[in-house]
Amino acid sequence: MKGRVGKGRRRWWTIPSRAESPYRPCRQPNLRSERLHKTHPDYAALNPIAREVSSRLGRRGAKRTFAECVLHAVDFVLDASATGRTEIDELDRVEKTFIGLKVEHFIRDMLDVSPGARDLRIGDTDVDIKNTIRRSRAWMIPYETYSRDEPVLLIASDAKARRSSMGLMIARPEYLGAPNRDQKRPVLAASQAHILWIVQDMPWPASRWEGIDMVRFRELRAMIEKGEDRAAAFFREHLERPTHRSVVMALLHDQYDPMKRLRGNGGARDQLSADGIALLSNRYGGKLVKELGRSIDKDEFIAIVARNPDEAEALRSAGKIV
Repeated sequence: MKGRVGKGRRRWWTIPSRAESPYRPCRQPNLRSERLHKTHPDYAALNPIAREVSSRLGRRGAKRTFAECVLHAVDFVLDASATGRTEIDELDRVEKTFIGLKVEHFIRDMLDVSPGARDLRIGDTDVDIKNTIRRSRAWMIPYETYSRDEPVLLIASDAKARRSSMGLMIARPEYLGAPNRDQKRPVLAASQAHILWIVQDMPWPASRWEGIDMVRFRELRAMIEKGEDRAAAFFREHLERPTHRSVVMALLHDQYDPMKRLRGNGGARDQLSADGIALLSNRYGGKLVKELGRSIDKDEFIAIVARNPDEAEALRSAGKIV
């Protein structure tokens, strides 16, 4: 198929499959093209491209969703494991531009298309791709695109609302505002009526960082040197909360073998067990987690405290608590 880089090889920017995805599942996007009527002068040019994009999303959507693609690009730049940052507002202006570059890479890979004269070659058409994380949706269109009335794939994301949209527009000069010193021109707010939307307001998957006090998280990283002690302190403060492996990796960012700090034989699991807290995962105790009426996804951990004598006995019999 188009866009592959040699048999059996993956691009370094390939987004994770559903099985590898660090995000909780979300509903699939509505893939119907909307808002642009067939009588619109741009419809004939945009509709074949939209149909091809929708087809590719539909074929691969079960494994790689559009929303996960955008969120993966955001998380790539935030790099929580190294920096402890989880919000776009924590990025500087230059870093925010990197999000657009990663979105471009991940969207290209998601659609399984190659670059052409522009960012994407969709069918027989070269298509530029532009991304914005501003609520104003102020996409900036370069001269080489609007000077030829070329199509653009527009990605709009709202980090506060945690939603993303994707649509197509012909970059006509009359749809754009005044140029800046680089001759790039913004899409006018009124010109959004000329966009053929493919995916609208697709919710991002639930944040794996939701409910975590990041000030306290950074304190734990800085104040507790030993990884097993740091992990034990974190899970004592987050009882019954499913915690993804990536959060643990960020917490133990300076440890040679982070996952070892959670195990028995002197790790956090032994410390917590002595306090009547069972640290379980799908791999180590997944069946027991279900029997106790809790739910965790693949690659998640949970610190469980018995709610009644029966649960305490079940945990003790399984050797999970002392």
